[in-house]
Amino acid sequence: MKLRTDGSIAVVLPSPIGDSLIGLVLVDNLIRNGYRPVVFGWVAEQLADWFPRITVGHRDACQGAFDTVIELRPTDYAATLSRSGKTLCLAALPEYGGSKHMVDRIVDIAANVLGLADVTRANGLVVPAGVMRGRFADRVVIHPTGSHPEKMWSRRKFLALSRVLARRRLQPSFLVAPAEFGVWGDIAEEGCEVNALPRLNEVAAWIAESSWFIGNDSGLGHLASCIGVPTLSLFMRQGLARSWRPGWGPGAVVLPPSLLPFGSLRERLWQRLLSVRRVTSAFQRLHGKHARAPHHYPMTDFADAKPMQTPQATRIGMLPGAQSRRF
Repeated sequence: MKLRTDGSIAVVLPSPIGDSLIGLVLVDNLIRNGYRPVVFGWVAEQLADWFPRITVGHRDACQGAFDTVIELRPTDYAATLSRSGKTLCLAALPEYGGSKHMVDRIVDIAANVLGLADVTRANGLVVPAGVMRGRFADRVVIHPTGSHPEKMWSRRKFLALSRVLARRRLQPSFLVAPAEFGVWGDIAEEGCEVNALPRLNEVAAWIAESSWFIGNDSGLGHLASCIGVPTLSLFMRQGLARSWRPGWGPGAVVLPPSLLPFGSLRERLWQRLLSVRRVTSAFQRLHGKHARAPHHYPMTDFADAKPMQTPQATRIGMLPGAQSRRF
């Protein structure tokens, strides 16, 4: 399928953060090859300053406005943006399946389905000039939640991990969505720092000014990886990690030991099997490998990149204006 260079193109991103960041690989490759897609989705809206080359659209103002509408997975409104009422859904293509990493699947579609000549794995993220990357050399962001409870390591073990990090003179900093603060806010009484920030661009700034990230298989791990913060991701099984591990900056995956013969049983018991000692050891290896490496990609000088201020976090409550969306 060859896209017309003079045609209007919309790219509709899925709601999950990680999927959106992966979808922006396609957007960046379209831009690299001379197209000017308009991007739809809440992640693109809230990270507009971090993706200075993209044009963000608002669906209510763009009904029936595009010759071609591309969506990664079916959405409830992408067809309304199309003049024909039809969309190109990447999830329906053979290239979207298989065992390759999700970013490589998007690159494959860009090159072999859309016929783009110049393709990369980048998604175009640029850290705004007002954000001081790696400003807090000892801060380790811990993201203990996610959109799928079965992928989340236990609260007790995350707290134990934070105590280990603190004993090693690092600064563990829990980061949760505003909707999750009611469940996690009480750990401040145990001396833990816990933060709930209102918008995704503020979350990105908090991560960027940190030096390490540890979290479940979730969207914020992809965001940390995009920014270039060394990232340790906890996965329930190898196959999932092969396709969905954060795929940009330096990072590592930690898995439970393969003690059980059946995959379904391992999935049910992975939280028990994955010990604090095993995660700590994986983080030690990551820390030793990247402690002296720069924790970011080179800045690209875009004229329209806007400086932003990093928000202050809180140990005892949510910031004013915090929204209910989960990370």
